[in-house]
Amino acid sequence: MDHTETRNDAMNGEQVVRHLRYQIVGLMHVGRLRRGVPLPSIRGVARTLGVDHRQVAAAYRALEAEGLVEIRPGAGVFLAADVSAASPCGEDEAWLGAVLLEGWTRGLSRGGVGRLMERVAGTRLRCACVESNEDHMVAVAAELEESFSLDVRPVMVGPAPREPIAPALLADAELVVTTVFHAEAVRAAAAAAGKPCVVLRVHPGFAARVAALLHSREVMGVFVDPRYGARASAFLDVTPHRGQVRYVSLDQVGPEVELDSPATLLTRAARRRLGLADYHLVPSPPGYISPDSAGELFQAIAALGCGGEAGGLTEPASPVSHRP
Repeated sequence: MDHTETRNDAMNGEQVVRHLRYQIVGLMHVGRLRRGVPLPSIRGVARTLGVDHRQVAAAYRALEAEGLVEIRPGAGVFLAADVSAASPCGEDEAWLGAVLLEGWTRGLSRGGVGRLMERVAGTRLRCACVESNEDHMVAVAAELEESFSLDVRPVMVGPAPREPIAPALLADAELVVTTVFHAEAVRAAAAAAGKPCVVLRVHPGFAARVAALLHSREVMGVFVDPRYGARASAFLDVTPHRGQVRYVSLDQVGPEVELDSPATLLTRAARRRLGLADYHLVPSPPGYISPDSAGELFQAIAALGCGGEAGGLTEPASPVSHRP
């Protein structure tokens, strides 16, 4: 806070209070003063205004009584810390507030954000999930339905990773999803069919939990589809966990196997067949789909939910833009 000219006319105590109050509040209003910052000293203000320093000290005390400033003996005068009038909120409310703020910076009103969210969240998109074995299909499709509210259409293909896929298989879908095992062929088919495609990767937390189990013991992996067992075995053969998992088809599991043992990992498909709790290998959270893949999915869902319109995140005829 600065003063650019000296007051030559005599000021009484009330006028000094009024002058300081309006100057402090005005600078706060335009963002040049923030709560908790130091203010000019009593003697400095007295010299600038041409008044006795005792008048300034009394004025600062009056402003302190109003809650505008804070006098700290030996340290000086400070703008009083702000006491927020907003109600305390939890993590969910803070996140929602941040979403609304981001919308506001893009020129959207709170209602505009709500209308966009309704358009995106209220659309049940048809999703072709392309996989080559039942166990992976069930695990991926379950999360796509539960966490992303997609209407999943399973598309089973052969196990060969580069085997061409007919675009006609994807014709009924609005969005195509697969795993890295079939990424090249599915991307090509999706492009030919004119459909957006997302290639899913495994959540690092999920992989870490499985790796921790394999590090501590040998385990049994129970699956439904033999093609899952072949893929999982081939994958582990090139990792430090080679030989630590004995894969067994659900049809070969005998009564001696403890299905609730930490040493028995059942795919989601196997658990469903047995009527057990519905999760894949290890209890959630975390889920099977990685945050990066989830981000790609939500972007695709948002684009489709907004009709794929360019500039779909702006409000028409908005008189004010808040973009920085």
